[in-house]
Amino acid sequence: MVHVHASIASAGALAGGWAAHSLGLPLVVTFHSTLGGHEWVYKLSNALTRWGSWPQVVAGVSPTVADGVSKVLGRPTTVLANGVDIGWWSEGRSASAPARNCINLVTVQRLKNRKRGSVLLEVVAAAQKNIPDGHTFRVTFVGDGPRRSSLERKASRLGVEARFLGAIPRKDVREVLGNSDVFILPSTRESFGISALEARAVGLPVVAFRTGSLPEIVPDGLAGLLVNSDQGMVDALTQLACDRGLLMRLCEGSMRNPPPFDWPLVVEEHERIYREASGCRG
Repeated sequence: MVHVHASIASAGALAGGWAAHSLGLPLVVTFHSTLGGHEWVYKLSNALTRWGSWPQVVAGVSPTVADGVSKVLGRPTTVLANGVDIGWWSEGRSASAPARNCINLVTVQRLKNRKRGSVLLEVVAAAQKNIPDGHTFRVTFVGDGPRRSSLERKASRLGVEARFLGAIPRKDVREVLGNSDVFILPSTRESFGISALEARAVGLPVVAFRTGSLPEIVPDGLAGLLVNSDQGMVDALTQLACDRGLLMRLCEGSMRNPPPFDWPLVVEEHERIYREASGCRG
């Protein structure tokens, strides 16, 4: 059995798949990235090698990824999701209720343009104008990247109370999540949403775009709020700041309804896929 993991351009995955096909071994290919305008890469590699016609099981980490790959290859594609250790992350939960006059927002991301940290600051600044005097948002960025300095300057310019922790150990990430009130994910193109999954495992409600596997990770209205636009994200933050009852219900809903991506469930699905692939030998 050979299981390769592919992104937009993955020479190693192609080489591993070629070896499996040549040796007649069962093959599983899991794609981890949305196509994002790079469909031509898949089409070119398929035209050169015909790998899309090999006996194999093709999967994507979310329905968004799987559907995109299926359209390019013209063949059925399944979903094989990522997983986390729900038990380990849940140890970071805090018993403290959110403060009445401040919502502590947190995001975990690479500080690059495509993750839209700049837009997040604009969203928080806009929402701040909608809430009563004496109430505020604080936002914590976990992660590093080339945009850190410009984001720090923008936060200061917009008057957004923000702190940037950089890259920190995973145990510290868990602690930061546990001491926050709401996880916010401003990216509009998430192939899966692993950071949101980790936040949900801690028990945080999540505000995010309706993309990737986020509708499965974050049941809308139960464990968070899903939006379709930047203005929708502004409205969601405003709503949480002005309706404490809603915030408390989402906090409780997130803690009582852990996401269905714990490792035992994910491993079980991998085993099912491997059994299916065993019947697809070349």
